Amino acid sequence: MEDRHREEKQAAGEIVVKNRFTVWIENFWYHHKGAVMVVGFFVLLGIVCFSQCSTRQSGDLTVAFAGGYTLSGEERNAIVDVLDGIAPKKADGSNITVMINDYSVYTEEELRALCTDEKGEYSPSAFANAKQVTQDHLKTFGTYVQTGECALWLISPYVFDFQNMEKLAVPLGELFDTVPTSAVKEGEIGYGYALRLCDTALYRYYDALKVLPKDTLIVLPRSYVWGQSANEETYAEFVQLYRVIVEFEAP
Repeated sequence: MEDRHREEKQAAGEIVVKNRFTVWIENFWYHHKGAVMVVGFFVLLGIVCFSQCSTRQSGDLTVAFAGGYTLSGEERNAIVDVLDGIAPKKADGSNITVMINDYSVYTEEELRALCTDEKGEYSPSAFANAKQVTQDHLKTFGTYVQTGECALWLISPYVFDFQNMEKLAVPLGELFDTVPTSAVKEGEIGYGYALRLCDTALYRYYDALKVLPKDTLIVLPRSYVWGQSANEETYAEFVQLYRVIVEFEAP
């Protein structure tokens, strides 16, 4: 009889422990849901970016995106389809293929917005973690720029300024007799060196491009920045692709 009472007490004790743990989980989730979700997002972002870097498919030309947005695989493929469709022909008449390397780089203002939940509650711990992730991506992009693999950049004004792109980019005056209306205006980041993607007919015509932030800049690096500049034919193809993007006219 005593054994049975002891077993019942033990069972009851186990139930209390489980209930307390459940209550703790529920309270923790209620008070820290926003932070957990944001940290989880950036952890997942890091995993996805690593996976993308290790499984990228090859292409003739590589376009790099670095800005305040995280492309899904479907969105990336849709953008590639657009660029493949407008890309110029090779010298031998074959089609040029394009691939994208993308780096999610958020400003502090963008990170604060991401780390604020629907109730307006801001999480400093989530911000600190998210800031570290985006700084890592910014450094990775800076290293990638130096590899010279890519000669066409789609970047945010923040990235343009941080990486001091004025020292690397071809001035618009050297590319066009008449500077396009999509050029960055005087007094703004990128003036004299960059064009606004959202002000091009290509952006307005293809919905696939509209997932990219409206402040995305189009920048062409100088040939000497490009590590494979000895291959003048390939660099010329980058210049042609750049011009097609800028000068595209809707059918």
